[in-house]
Amino acid sequence: MKNLNYKEHYKKDAEFFNYFENNKYDNDYNGRLHTFIINFIKGDNNYILDVGSGGGWITSKFKQKGNLFLTDLSYKNLHLIKKENNIESVVADAIALPYKKDKFDYIIMSEVLEHINEPDKVIESLMNLLKRGGKIIVTTPYNEKIKYNLCIHCNQLTPVNAHLYSFNIESMKNICSDFNFSSLDFYKFGNKLFTITRLSYLFRFLPFFLWRIIDKILNMVIDKPNTFITIITK
Repeated sequence: MKNLNYKEHYKKDAEFFNYFENNKYDNDYNGRLHTFIINFIKGDNNYILDVGSGGGWITSKFKQKGNLFLTDLSYKNLHLIKKENNIESVVADAIALPYKKDKFDYIIMSEVLEHINEPDKVIESLMNLLKRGGKIIVTTPYNEKIKYNLCIHCNQLTPVNAHLYSFNIESMKNICSDFNFSSLDFYKFGNKLFTITRLSYLFRFLPFFLWRIIDKILNMVIDKPNTFITIITK
């Protein structure tokens, strides 16, 4: 199912949904996920692109660690981020980003791909912007069962949270099959038992590596991660 007017949808979404405030449980989980993401970024003076910047979490991680670029469909989000940070940002569609070829060392797309009509075309677009040896870091919900509600405005079935696609190892391999990548790596993150029972939050005092060991063990026993991470190396 496609979101035929997705640009307008996400502009309106940003007007009504506050990406800058979450509850303490979400903040703790997102902080763990963001730590996991930045562990893949090595060295300094990297050119880093964040696609679908939302609340701009990445700005607190890389202000002093390279050249950071933000893009989003929402002017409001980028404006609020830019008020606090002197970072280049642009309102643009992920399929047609206004950057030159082979520009970036790392491209991050976190919790965005599941909202996009043609995920393969987005990955193709990002691959063109990536330097040889660079990485695209994609996070999505894992193996999600897409649910639909009847919209009270248009009387049409509408996917919950505007999630159009579900992702796992097989589906991501299919999406990337036509691209010239050197490696494709997958990680499962944030076991649902761990998060639903709030054990993840109760263990917030643990350093990340210990928290991650518990999470990996739970995912081996009960294969129900919240988040799926794909690392595409060009």
